[in-house]
Amino acid sequence: MTEYLDCYTRVSTAEQKSDGNSLTVQSDIGQRVAEKLGLKFRHRDEGARSSTIQYREVLETLKSDIERGTVKNIWCLERSRLFRESTVALLFRRDYLEKFGVRLFEGEAGTEVKFDSANDMLIYDILSRVQEYDNQTRAERSQRGKIERLRRGAGTNVFLGGTALFGYKSVDKHWHINEEEADWVRKIFDHYEETLSLRAVKTLLENNGVESRRGRFGLWNTATLHNMLTNKTYTGIHEIYVKKIDQKFTLKVDKIISVSQFNRVQKLVNRHNSRKNQGNQKHESLLGEFLKCGSCSTKFGSEVKKRARSDGTRFDTKKYFCMSKNYDWRDGHERNCINKKSLDMDATDIAISDRVKQVVSNSVLLKEQTKKELLDKQSQVKADVEAQRLRLEEKCQRIQREIENIENQIVDLEVDAGLGKRDRNVVRKVISRYEQALEMQHKEYVSVELELESLDENLVWVDWVEKFSEQMNVSTRSFKQRREFLRGLVDEITVHTEMGENRDGEIVQVGHSFDVIFKMQIVNDRLIYHDKDRKSDGYEIKNGKKRLSTGKIEGVTALKGIRKTLKKKVG
Repeated sequence: MTEYLDCYTRVSTAEQKSDGNSLTVQSDIGQRVAEKLGLKFRHRDEGARSSTIQYREVLETLKSDIERGTVKNIWCLERSRLFRESTVALLFRRDYLEKFGVRLFEGEAGTEVKFDSANDMLIYDILSRVQEYDNQTRAERSQRGKIERLRRGAGTNVFLGGTALFGYKSVDKHWHINEEEADWVRKIFDHYEETLSLRAVKTLLENNGVESRRGRFGLWNTATLHNMLTNKTYTGIHEIYVKKIDQKFTLKVDKIISVSQFNRVQKLVNRHNSRKNQGNQKHESLLGEFLKCGSCSTKFGSEVKKRARSDGTRFDTKKYFCMSKNYDWRDGHERNCINKKSLDMDATDIAISDRVKQVVSNSVLLKEQTKKELLDKQSQVKADVEAQRLRLEEKCQRIQREIENIENQIVDLEVDAGLGKRDRNVVRKVISRYEQALEMQHKEYVSVELELESLDENLVWVDWVEKFSEQMNVSTRSFKQRREFLRGLVDEITVHTEMGENRDGEIVQVGHSFDVIFKMQIVNDRLIYHDKDRKSDGYEIKNGKKRLSTGKIEGVTALKGIRKTLKKKVG
């Protein structure tokens, strides 16, 4: 019967595939050891996987094979290839090596690690702890070095190691665009905007032979794609937070996609996540994706329960409720929400829909003549928006360059002060002024982002008016059409708690009020004629507000508050 030597190989990052302990080097040494021991080489290649933050499928398979009795000899170049933490190494020795009589070999010489005596086991345990200490020491030195490089190169595109983000590469320890991958990044964003499907993007990449950095067999997973779509680095700003010193560093890298497209995609991703959560329900809700708690900012969930009357007939109870208690139970974080009572779903749907319809019917922007004017010049509106977007994108880049310059000035001053070239008190005052300027630039950048977002809302608005211009009566449409109608109008609905005295004089929740946030400024917008007596001279439309505050609405608060059981959670 053939006896195998299962040789486990691993590196922590993709960059290490080509260094002195590369996968190829480890494999070659493992084959020589197997030949020396008279065993047949069997490769267990984990590839580029972190030992502490990533699931290691090959190692788990190896454990399963040990339990099945198909593995009796294991080799690794260094014990840290298997484990970096001493506790995990001790458990592996006890639960697998000793329990199933598996032999462990290490190093280029293939030295066997013995467990024949208490002394052997003690040596193994001590070496595991020493190795863990060495790893921690190296990690601390590495982190200190990275912090120093960040401070010296603040604002520049310094690369700190690890696996480069897809679309980029490290050249001389600096970020540079990988043109071939960057082209696929743009296609990923474009394709998601078109399909709203991560699976469709995954299929596009795999059908074209585009390999992922870390996926098994080069295949993509939707979690990786989701992370890419929400990674702001692609817009040219890469942020690094160093927990040890509680400081965030901003690096400027070459951008691959526009800020505007990134913002559009974030809205689509958030909307998709909301619908996905609702997809776990066995019922549909008109307002579920819009409602947010005004007390704790947690999203609202919905619930439909079958109940029986005393005469045996069955009926549904339908509620919206704040999900804070569910999340408190799940993550142990107390949100201290005061929004204790739930909402009657049907009554709330009617009350909010009626108020939205009233805003729509009163909005001069949506009057027949204005709609016609807007639709007639739709192509011109889109052209104007695109020109404005290009201007704002260029402004974003100018601000990014200014942020980089200011950060470099701060670093230069700190270095001069440290070398004694400048008076530290003077430097501190100058840096303070620079930091104020830096804060102002960051605020301006956020402001430009909001302008870009507003432009995209204008385009969405034009498309919405075109779609619904002939169908303004919400009550005549299907549930799906009513929800689509609201999606075009409403951005968010905040649910507030109304407090009052009960019969015992105690202050308790007595109801709910709402803030309906519209996508455009149509609440109380007005038409103003240039000359009231000569209306033929034309008019202009004065924008209203985005927020409609309803005040307390009677009849929407459910009588028995939120459900008490947390066994079944819906969102």
